[in-house]
Amino acid sequence: ERPITMIVPFPAGGAGDATGRILAEGMGKALGKAVIIENAGGAGGATGTARVKNAQPDGYTIGLGHTGTLAAAVTVMPKLPHNPRSDFVYLGIVAATPNIIFVRKDFPANDLKEFIAVAKQKKDLLTFGHSGNGAASHMTCLQFFGLIQAPPTYVPYRGFGQTINDIIAGKIDGSCDLVASVAGQVQSGLVKAFVVAAKDRSQTLPEVPTAAEAGLPEFVSETWTGLFAPKNTPKPILDILEKAVATALNDPEVATRLSTIGARLPNADERGGATMQKLVNSEIDRWADILNKAGFKPE
Repeated sequence: ERPITMIVPFPAGGAGDATGRILAEGMGKALGKAVIIENAGGAGGATGTARVKNAQPDGYTIGLGHTGTLAAAVTVMPKLPHNPRSDFVYLGIVAATPNIIFVRKDFPANDLKEFIAVAKQKKDLLTFGHSGNGAASHMTCLQFFGLIQAPPTYVPYRGFGQTINDIIAGKIDGSCDLVASVAGQVQSGLVKAFVVAAKDRSQTLPEVPTAAEAGLPEFVSETWTGLFAPKNTPKPILDILEKAVATALNDPEVATRLSTIGARLPNADERGGATMQKLVNSEIDRWADILNKAGFKPE
């Protein structure tokens, strides 16, 4: 009867925002009503995600979340204002994007081996930015630096736009974010990338080696993104929304646009709300283990 609001818990300009806008257009076509993006950044995505929790369960407010906000954040933020296991009903995974390690263009290393040597030498003088505790960029950095045993000094920002601006300006050394966020800057030479944390090279950045090719095979980090609604949303409404998600993913234009930004569409067995609920539950446990092994201590 009226437009639907999709709350994206990140500032405009990053990969999450781009994914949300592409899906919103596809869902709008399927529903015959506009799906409007509302950016609500802050607290690594917790601010906007909590907005969805507190919204009326009438189908007119849905949220976009990912590995960080719906899984790792449970360990990173003990006072998280929402419980991803029980406060939401899920509509399905919409994309998965590998993460990438990148630095300022004049950083004194040209491959992963050289970077690890510099990181171990500089130690906490190395500065890496992320989009807040619990964000995908934060989680990827914790995983990566835990593996190489050379933790840097972390610099939190409100979103990717601020992070990348400071890297390009040389104010910080680098970050660990989605291929979809930084592909343009890598291609234009504004930053340089060392590895993609995926089993296969990215079609968007085919010149960047995988972590396995570069000598760190255990570093595999793919950020999944999905949609959800407040709990107690009536099943007939959920069925309509879930069908709209499926219709959008089957739209060739949506598929092409997601692929262009480096995202992989979910396979048939990865789709649907029930499958996403199982994924969220398992990922909460997996990231708790990863972060504990990395020696992460919540503030």
